[in-house]
Amino acid sequence: MKYFFLLASLICSAKAFAVSECTGRASDNTWVTVHINTTGATGIPESGEVTFENEENKFGYRFTKEEITQFFEYDEPANNSAIVGLAAYAEKEFPISIKYNGPNFVDMDQKSVIEDGKTQPIKNNFLRVWKGPGHSATDQIQLNDIACSVWSNI
Repeated sequence: MKYFFLLASLICSAKAFAVSECTGRASDNTWVTVHINTTGATGIPESGEVTFENEENKFGYRFTKEEITQFFEYDEPANNSAIVGLAAYAEKEFPISIKYNGPNFVDMDQKSVIEDGKTQPIKNNFLRVWKGPGHSATDQIQLNDIACSVWSNI
């Protein structure tokens, strides 16, 4: 019986978390992905990562919760939709932003979703990122045909 209570306390004490991820493909065929981790029932952003992938080359950079100025995520299972909003600054200078309101491509390979034409550019959706170390703050990529997913354990 004491093992039951121990197991129950471990399960109940686990932090709620969610993950938002948005992906798009640039004109040079580079895949750009922004991944945001959150914790707690209110989805407090903890950290993020921007990844660029072109053929076998993969690189990127991270940003911390202190560098996230605005964040919002929401998923609606009833109609399989998601909303993601992000404004952040890597190294407190280099901009990263997302505005997405569309299908929730949770548990799907976002690259395949885009390649298969399952996304159509939705007006006003975008993913904009700084190109990374070695580039000025104004050197950015903006993608309008993106796929996003929001997943939570709540």
